[in-house]
Parts: sequence; C-alpha cells; structure tokens
Amino acid sequence: MRRVVAAAVVAIALAAGCGNPGTAPEPSAGPTSAGPTSAGPTSAGPTSAGPTSAGPASAEPAGGAVVSLTFDDGLRRQEQMARELTERGMAGTFYVHSTRVQADGYLDRAQLTRMARAGHEIGGHTRTHARLPELHPDEQRREVCGDRAGLAALGFTARSFAYPFHAVDAAAEAVVEECGYSSGRGRAGAAAERTAPADPYNLRTPLSVGARTTLAQAQEYVIAAERRKGWAILVFHDYCAGCGPLGVDPELFTGLLDWLRGRAVAVRTVGDVIGGDARPVPPVRAPSIVLNASLENYFGKEGLPDCWQLDGRSAKATFGRVAGARSGRWAGRVEVTGSDPARLRLAIRQDDGACAPTPGGTEAPALSVWYTSTAPVRFAVSTRSGDGVWAGWTTGPEFPATRAWRQATWKPRLPDAAGISFGLVLAAPGQATFDDFALR
Repeated sequence: MRRVVAAAVVAIALAAGCGNPGTAPEPSAGPTSAGPTSAGPTSAGPTSAGPTSAGPASAEPAGGAVVSLTFDDGLRRQEQMARELTERGMAGTFYVHSTRVQADGYLDRAQLTRMARAGHEIGGHTRTHARLPELHPDEQRREVCGDRAGLAALGFTARSFAYPFHAVDAAAEAVVEECGYSSGRGRAGAAAERTAPADPYNLRTPLSVGARTTLAQAQEYVIAAERRKGWAILVFHDYCAGCGPLGVDPELFTGLLDWLRGRAVAVRTVGDVIGGDARPVPPVRAPSIVLNASLENYFGKEGLPDCWQLDGRSAKATFGRVAGARSGRWAGRVEVTGSDPARLRLAIRQDDGACAPTPGGTEAPALSVWYTSTAPVRFAVSTRSGDGVWAGWTTGPEFPATRAWRQATWKPRLPDAAGISFGLVLAAPGQATFDDFALR
C-alpha cells in the first residue's frame, strides 16, 4: 500500500455542490523539490474514458506548465462545455456519478459516450456525492469502488477521481487507491499543483470557477501555474448565467478557452498528466455493517433509500422519508391503514453482498434500530446461504409503541448466514418511523 504523504489535510467546507466559487488564492511557492508520483509516469497515457478513439492532440507543456479543465457531477449542460473544448482541440476531465447517469438534469450514457469518443476523460465522483471522511470504510468502498464498477458497466474505465466537497483524509485516499484509481482531485485553495505531484491522491486545485469568479481571476489560476512551471487544475460545475453560485457564465467560459488557446500552455486531461495504464476494478467486498444505516441517501422515482428495498407498498401501505430524524437529516416512515401491516416491509436490499452485510465472526450479531411508532413493531429478517439463495422472512418479538425514540435490539439465530437483510414492520395498523439501523 502506498505510503500516504500527508496524514491530515484541510477540506474546504462548501455551501453547495462540490466546490465553492471564490477569489483567486494568494500565490504560494510551495515545496521546491518535486517528489516522485506513485501513479505511474507523467507522460500521456491512453485515454481512460471507455470507448477508444483518438482525442485532440495536446502540445507538450511550455516550460513545464499544464492546465486541466475538470467538471463535476455530470450535469447535462456540461455537454455544451465539452463541445466548446472539442472545437478548440482541447479535452477535459468529467467527474460523474454512475447512479445519476440518465437522471433528469444529468448527462446520459449516449452523451457521455460521445464525449469520450471526442477525447474527453470520464472519471468517478462517488455514487451519492458523499463526504468520504465522515463514512465507515465499508461505506467508503461502496461509494468509490461501487461507483467505478458502475461506470465500467456503462462502458467507461475511469482512472481519475474527485472527492465531493474537496473532503479528503488519509483513509479516503487509501480507499480511492484501493478501488483502482490513479489519482484523486482533493484540496481546494492552492495556487498550483506540481506536474509530478507529491501525493497524486490529493491533487490540489484553486477554488471552483463559478458565478463570482471573474475572467481575470480564472486567468490568474493559469498564470500562477505558469510562474511555477506547475499544473493548474480548474474546477467547473454548471454552465449558465445567474443559475446559482456554481454556475459559470458561458461568456466567461468561452473567453477563458479562447485565451488559453492563444497561450503556450498545454491543456490535458488529469489522466494524461498522471499517466499509467488503467487498473482493474476490484471485486465487490461484502460489507460488515449496515450501509446507508441512517437512510440519508435516496434514489429513483420511487424515492427509496440506497441499499434498501420496499415490499408491500399500496394505497393503504405507504413509505416516505421525513425530517426530524434521530441522527442526520432524514428518517424513514411507514404507515398502514389496512388489515395486514406486516406486508409493508422496508429492509436491507437482498443482493450478493453489494449492500447486504455479512454477519461475520463466530457469534451471531444483534440487530438494532431506533424507532417511534403508534403501534407495536417487530423485526423481520432473511438470510442468504453460501450458494446465494435467500431464505423466507421470519419475525421476532414485538416492541411497544413509543412517542420518543427507542432502540429495538434482537439477537436471532443465523446459522451459516453469508448475508443478512432485516428491518422493522408494524404488528398492527399505524405509523412507525425508523433510523440508525446497525449490526452489533
């Protein structure tokens, strides 16, 4: 495992999106000796954006200076930004969430494929735009490795990664490397990075180019890199005027590209600057904890929490997320007015280990969840055998209705279980709110 250069880093706390637009940072000379990179040679390597086609030619850096134009979140309007780059013989790095491809307002697979064929790089950005340092290592692996696997399933072999919110620490860096990435774009607020970075898993950037950024400030980011013969990694989000703090005015963006084209500085993707071949996506490792245990991340038109499944929904059996959670922002609430309340069941998704945890250890774990309810509740549990077959649902003892948050725990027998799914169900018509599931 790579020796982490910095055990602690400074993450910029942002009001919205991945980065915060601001003024140009004060130039900082930084270290004067270039350390070796652990991500391979710094000569341009093959594009890692999936479909293979020759991208725009890129001149060698004049005096060592290089610029990378990077774009976060896979927003639909970024396709126009990619077109403008292509028209000028440039290529960018687009960090996308595999789970949001095809979603409203985001790039779809066909758009990303066209961009990749034009020479743009497709990189990873976690599944749910998560702050990695706040997560358990198992959650981090699902966010990072799962996202890279999702991009691979769509046809894109991602080499480069960007930390949402620029939030990074040594543990997050280790997971990004473990998941097969060659670099991680990290800390914001630096004037310039080295072209041979001391720590390729925490690449330093200026603040995001956004609504408050002027053309002169964006140009200064590049000029600062030219002075140091370094690497300016510029960060963009949306492409619009007056649409929010992270939207860049199209006139500013076009003006910056035209200005860059007239300068003796190379514009290259992050993957090409770092270099090296694409590494394989590691196999799925079954988690030892309940993922998305606080029901914070939701996806899809049905509004279900990531890594959870819902059975038995009907006009008289409903589910939704609600505020007033025990921890975090959201809790899950079920309500049943019919005669068979146990049929409405929110439980960990029954899969091959991407979400369903493995009990592990020599002793069966206790199941735990916090709840409030107007009627009694009980656990429902199902286990997966070693050959991948899920057993039917069994239920545990009842727990009383409670207006205040109460922890329910139960230690069922789980003989030879390779995976486990569980949740709480109502034992009588009523309403129940759940939060903070755990294996203990």
